[in-house]
Formats: sequence, C-alpha cells, structure tokens
Amino acid sequence: MEHLVEPLKNLGLTEKEVLVYLALLQLGSATPYQIAKKSGIKRPTAYVIAEDLIKKGLIVHVPGEEKKRYIAKSPETFIQEREERLDAAKKILPELKSYQKNATQKASIMYFEGVDGLRQAYKYKEKELHGKDIVGFFASNEDASPEVNEFFFEWNEYKEKYNTRVRGITVDTPLLKSFDKYINKDMHTITAKFLPESMYSAKISIEACDDQFVRIFLFESVETLIVESPKFTLAIKEIFELVWKSLEGKYDGPSTWNIEHENK
Repeated sequence: MEHLVEPLKNLGLTEKEVLVYLALLQLGSATPYQIAKKSGIKRPTAYVIAEDLIKKGLIVHVPGEEKKRYIAKSPETFIQEREERLDAAKKILPELKSYQKNATQKASIMYFEGVDGLRQAYKYKEKELHGKDIVGFFASNEDASPEVNEFFFEWNEYKEKYNTRVRGITVDTPLLKSFDKYINKDMHTITAKFLPESMYSAKISIEACDDQFVRIFLFESVETLIVESPKFTLAIKEIFELVWKSLEGKYDGPSTWNIEHENK
C-alpha cells in the first residue's frame, strides 16, 4: 500500500488524507474509530481528516446512521474529477499567461543555500528542460564537497534519462575526470570545451537554461541563484555563443586527464 501514497499525494492530498482514503476504500462504510484503527492514526485526527476529505469531494457521509459513518467515492470518480479540474484549468491557461506577460518583464531572483538548496534549485522547472538545451560556463569542482559532487552525479544521470543537453566551457582539470562518461560521447548529453587554468579558472558556474532562466552556483559557499529573466538568459546565451565560436576546433578534449592517466 505504501507505493500508492506518493502518487495520491501528487494529486493534492496530505499523507494522512491518503491513509484515511485508502482505509475507507478497504473498509467500505466506517466510523472514525474504524478508520483510525485501519489507518494507524488517532481517532480525533481521523474524524478531522474525514471531514476535510468531504470538503475535497473524496468521501461522503453515510445517511440514516445513528453513528457518523463515512464511505469513499470510487477511485474512478476521484481521478475523473481531478481530470475535469485539470481540463478546466487548461482552458484558462491562455488568459493566465496574458497576465504573466507584464510580470515577466521584471527579473525575479531566487536564492538557495546549502546542498538541500542546491537540490531545490536544480528541481526548478526540471521537467520543462526535458529535451531542451543548457549552455554555460562551468567551474572546476576543486571546492566541491563530497555531497555536492554526489548531487552532480545524480543530476547528470537525470539529464541523460530525459535528454537535457548541455554545451559548456569548463576548466581543464583532472578533478573533473570522474564525469568522463557524460562528456563528449555520442550517446551522452554534454559537449564541452576544456580551457587551461591559465585562461579560465572560475570558481562559479553560470548556465542559461533554455530561454527561461539563468542558474548560478558558487561552489565554495554552496549557494545557488536563479535569475528568472528571458532577456538576461538571452544575454548569457549570446555571450556563450560568441566564446564558443571563437574556440571552434580548439580545446575539444581535456589534456590533463590523459596526462594523469599516463602517469598511473
């Protein structure tokens, strides 16, 4: 039953609401006491949640009973009602987007701190980047903690799965060799230029994500910024393309990785 909790939470229910709803599906008509016993939550809480689920349209009172009893609506009805609400929301999407036009003229900036913040920043609009392109300037991971490196391995696996493509200019350092399998391979999603540290030694990564926003990560302090501004994003992309074009035919592979490999 645990595998059902997350999908139902994604439909707008809390975990306890899910437990009560699932308990009622199994019990049929039930009192708060029976719901509490089946779901493993306290009776007063079961009663409150049941009343909330009535307001949300998932369950109903059983009429004509001396004791208050509840019964769940069928899963088909539950899903159908959610789909109808989503369809209704989609119909007003063009109007909602017209309100957004004025707001998007102004840049908005979001700040995230620590590894948890880093994860949140990379979750931001991640589905909208499926099959899309990111370009940017990427720092060495010299100052990265093991937790940060682990996150970026996870992020690269995610990109591979959903074909989020990256072109990047980065530092030619053996410290990045652990990311070898993701870079400059026909079946992988990162294409990179590797500049000598004498030319490029940035401690900050800055990437333009599709045409939507810019993400900036400070390795040493583990801080992440997102600048939501199509105009700023376009400016970063144009700067990147100018640099990328100037490096055509150069720095297509990391020289330090080969040197390190030969010395082993």
